[in-house]
Amino acid sequence: MDYPFAAPEPMRCPPELVRRQAEEPVSRVRLATGEDAWLVTRYDDIRALLADPRFRVRLPGVPASGSGDLLFTMNGPDHTRLKRIAGKALTPRRVEFLRPRVEALAEDLAAKLIAQGPPAEVLDGYSIPFALSVLNELLGVPPSARDDLRTWADGMLAVFTAPSYEEMTEAARKLGDYLAELVEAKSRAPGDDLLTGLLQARDDDGDALTQDEVTQLAFAILLGGYVPPANALAQIVLRLAAEPELPRDPATMPALIEEFLRQDQGSAADQGRVATEDAEIGGVPIRAGEFVLAPLRAGNHDPRRFPEPARTDSLRVQGHLTFGHGPHHCLGAALTRLQLRTGVTALLAAAPGLRLAVPFEELAWRRMFLTLQGPVAVPIAW
Repeated sequence: MDYPFAAPEPMRCPPELVRRQAEEPVSRVRLATGEDAWLVTRYDDIRALLADPRFRVRLPGVPASGSGDLLFTMNGPDHTRLKRIAGKALTPRRVEFLRPRVEALAEDLAAKLIAQGPPAEVLDGYSIPFALSVLNELLGVPPSARDDLRTWADGMLAVFTAPSYEEMTEAARKLGDYLAELVEAKSRAPGDDLLTGLLQARDDDGDALTQDEVTQLAFAILLGGYVPPANALAQIVLRLAAEPELPRDPATMPALIEEFLRQDQGSAADQGRVATEDAEIGGVPIRAGEFVLAPLRAGNHDPRRFPEPARTDSLRVQGHLTFGHGPHHCLGAALTRLQLRTGVTALLAAAPGLRLAVPFEELAWRRMFLTLQGPVAVPIAW
């Protein structure tokens, strides 16, 4: 059967995923890339897979030997070293240092959105510029380069736009060249940004990152810190606007956002792994070289771990897989949480009565990457 499965309700777990979870928790599918894969759908099996050293990260459609040098596609000791040193720079203290600026950005963007008068469009008018603004602050991108950075990021990712592969490749080259120049500039004139922190970081043995490694990390941070947070923020606002019975108390919002992250069907990428030796998942033999796909959104919807998974319960004991698990757990999870909490809180403060400006059924949706999806626009009124 072809994967990804059809989702009649775009914000609900696809029925075929639910069926397989109950009846065929580890089963075969055909991917859009033409590959055959094992699909793992239960929470415990996904966690075990992501922590198992017998499985290496691989992106669908990319040969096992050609996954690149980005943090989230690396394996083994090289990945461990890079993440260990990077973790010395992207610390809770640095995230907390960014909080006042992130809050100011959110308040300013929310005020500008509301000043347009209803209806206003949340995705392009708020969540995308907010995600990019946070990245600019984090990486220390000068104002003169920020428009170009967005153009290259949009062109490379081809998510909010639809250029040709040649344009995507050219945009990626320009973005990579610019980030290399920015890292070189930070090495000559350090600042208080993450790139400077990465250049200065040392592990317990005194090991440091090269400028090329910092550039690759910056590239990975842009990939992971742009589309997923922007999409997640837009979908959280959509949930609140479409379901007025949900609580909007700022004090309980962090817990509610965690529940939204668990239920999110559009922002957490499926995790691809390839077996390096014969292994087993959920009692099913997996041969060396076979490809395995783990939809985090399926694990987050497993009733064995989360009873009544479709019910929104801000008091639920969490442990969702949205930021991954094991060695590749998202390094930027704390920053993403700060963005989402701040972005939602600022928008609700500016428009406490926000609601959808059109019927939910009229919203358009688009596929992003292999399996992610998101709304084309989130129009709100208040």
